[in-house]
Amino acid sequence: MKTTLKTLITSPAYFDQDAVRAFEAFSHVTVKQFSREELLKNISEYHILAIRVDTKVDKELLTHAKNLKVIATATTGTDHIDIAFAKENGIEVFSLTGANTTATAEHALALLLSLSRKIPAAHTSLLHGNWDRASFIGTQLSGKKLGVVGFGRIGREIAARARAFGMQILAYDPYLKDADFANNHATKMDMNALLQEADVITLHVLLTDETRGFINAKKLALLKPTAILLNCSRGEVIVEQDLVHALQHKKIAGAALDVFSHEPLSQESELISYAKSYDNLVLTPHIVGSTWEAIHDAGLAVAAQTKAFFEKSRN
Repeated sequence: MKTTLKTLITSPAYFDQDAVRAFEAFSHVTVKQFSREELLKNISEYHILAIRVDTKVDKELLTHAKNLKVIATATTGTDHIDIAFAKENGIEVFSLTGANTTATAEHALALLLSLSRKIPAAHTSLLHGNWDRASFIGTQLSGKKLGVVGFGRIGREIAARARAFGMQILAYDPYLKDADFANNHATKMDMNALLQEADVITLHVLLTDETRGFINAKKLALLKPTAILLNCSRGEVIVEQDLVHALQHKKIAGAALDVFSHEPLSQESELISYAKSYDNLVLTPHIVGSTWEAIHDAGLAVAAQTKAFFEKSRN
């Protein structure tokens, strides 16, 4: 007797009706944001787990997932999944390539503009009854140097948009050929030289043993005191305590972060404490891929990968 595949979608806000229908085309779908305890209790029923970063798929959960065949994460990063243990247990992991590229590039530039033109602080000041133009004099992007650390799809998309603002592009990526930089109007640089020369540094690297804690006190000391740091990749790439110290001691001009070493970000975090008192740190709650268009494309992409996997398995 043919087994009916069962899919659990754990992030209802991030899988639209088209994505749900795409999974329903080959499986029975449950859409529910389980608590951790509920997920551990019920995961054994499902063959497919469709998730975002808010669902942690660790060894404990996978040990309970007796029937799981596929983890479909509608994200580019996969550090919320114990991939090695999943593979040991014959579970396929599908993730994204490209679906969030535009959303990420636009959000990084939104953070940069917010910080360089002091938009959040000016907005808050106005709401409190002030008409204080002199306190919110910002800086232009035109003529500035953007240092892109990680010159893959997202890094290149940001570079293209930054060029439209009149920025010069510097880039670091040890895995690319010289032509990859030249063809995208970027000057290839080593990491330390880029940090020293760039006016804005934007991080777009995967989280690996090499990149974990990559931006630490030593690296931050290389930046100009007028430099801005952006992170829309993974929070663990930056040593957050070192960043706060650099901001407190005016070693850099500002930072804008969408990702954090521990999510959700605790209200006791040094980052939150600093941002409540100073306007040169802008924080957003990991919404870099949160556009309706990106959510739509991401859900359909992982549904298609999952469907193709089971169709191939039957042949």
